[in-house]
Amino acid sequence: MVKKNEPHTLSAFEVSLLEPQEETPPAEPLKWGSTCPHCGQGKLDYNGVLHLECPVCGYEVTGGAGCT
Repeated sequence: MVKKNEPHTLSAFEVSLLEPQEETPPAEPLKWGSTCPHCGQGKLDYNGVLHLECPVCGYEVTGGAGCT
C-alpha cells in the first residue's frame, strides 16, 4: 500500500501508457472498385442488397452508413 507523500513505483502497464504511441493513419474506406482486403485479387462490386462483395472469394462488406 502506498502511503501519502511516499514515492510510487510505476508498473510496466502504467509505464506503457505514458510512452508516446505511434499514430496509425486512418484506413481508406472501402468503396466500389476497391481491391478486396480479404483475397487481394477481386474488385469490390455492389450485390443485390447494396453490400460490397468480392466476386473472387465472396467477401462481403456490410454495416456501412445507409440512407434513412
